[in-house]
Amino acid sequence: MEGEHLAGLLQAAGWTPEPDPAAAQLLLVNTCGFIEPAVNEALDAALELGLTKQPGQTLAVVGCLVGRYGKKLALNLPEVDIFIAPGELNRLLEHLASPPAGRIAMASPRGIFGAEHPRALSTGPGWAYLRVADGCPHHCAFCTIPAIRGRLRSRPLADVKAEAQRLAAAGVRELNLVAQDLTCYGQDLPDRPDLAALLQALAQVEGVAWLRALYLHPDFVDEALIRVMAALPKVLPYFDLPLQHVADPVLRAMRRQRSGAELRALINKVRELAPGAVLRSTLLVGHPGEGPAEFAELMEFVREARLDHLGVFAFSPEPGTRSARLPAPPAEEAQERRERIMARQQALSRETLAGLVGRELPILVLGPHPESELLWWGRLERQAPEVDGQVIITEGAAAPGAVATCRITASHDYDLEAALLP
Repeated sequence: MEGEHLAGLLQAAGWTPEPDPAAAQLLLVNTCGFIEPAVNEALDAALELGLTKQPGQTLAVVGCLVGRYGKKLALNLPEVDIFIAPGELNRLLEHLASPPAGRIAMASPRGIFGAEHPRALSTGPGWAYLRVADGCPHHCAFCTIPAIRGRLRSRPLADVKAEAQRLAAAGVRELNLVAQDLTCYGQDLPDRPDLAALLQALAQVEGVAWLRALYLHPDFVDEALIRVMAALPKVLPYFDLPLQHVADPVLRAMRRQRSGAELRALINKVRELAPGAVLRSTLLVGHPGEGPAEFAELMEFVREARLDHLGVFAFSPEPGTRSARLPAPPAEEAQERRERIMARQQALSRETLAGLVGRELPILVLGPHPESELLWWGRLERQAPEVDGQVIITEGAAAPGAVATCRITASHDYDLEAALLP
């Protein structure tokens, strides 16, 4: 989304996109700095552009990498003209016109994009992300986000609703709400609206058909929130709960608040109060505290819980975090554990999706398939963009961005096939 706002700011100021770096006046690298692979990818992109930069071109590196490493980047990347941290991105045009001292714009106070900022949508027809807050108040031992993104900064409810209305007027039917943690939305605002209040307000936006809440911190999801999500027709019964682990020694090392028993109870409560709910989670294997017994407990949980969607990551000891200072299993073992869990989840996913064959379900039609001119594709309510698989449309037609009805005709490990109904 920040990339969309950056593009929107530039285009509103008269800039035009240029696909050829050699012909561009501004070379902009929007970075991630959460884990080491992302850091290396961002550095490689900046170095590659720096080596080919021509006189008169401006090379700007912006985003999380700057928020994490700040002045170190300026010392080691002299070919970069300007560095902009996340909290200063809404002042991009100011910094390009008048570069900051030392070539670095750090945030104090940290800003956040709002409804007043232009945005050039890059998502498919009919859907968009909607950031409702930035920063994180938690202190998980393995995570660099609070150091990079700073303290919690929620957007006023009216501001979020105004952007939702603007997106709906542009044809967006599905809004995917995002933040580092949606459950802490509004805690820093004077009137302290919460996520439930935000969902109720957005459900009133005309034109929006689906509201999806992405990243609900499992330590802070309560019965009241589950009931609100289950009661609002536009809010999809989709619960994205990044559990990370269920073995108590690992949870304590991670500085998570709920125990494994409490997390299992949360899963059961969601299924009790929201029958048919889709459950997604992420797990982190190889973290300090995870021995053979703890990993076996996690494997058994995956078998018993039968989550609809699951992402698994091998622990990466990130400098500056508490977890990086603790002894952990070897990286090769962590990767092997990841592969074992993903193999189990693949089999579970295959069984779950096979049970959908023959059902008639609503689908968001996305248009021609990016890998085939002969097929179309879309997503069900149970499929979040980019992470949960897709539906390959083999028969029928509907306008891109429309919510239609389809009949599931075949299933695979993570994807489905369907025919659109007239």
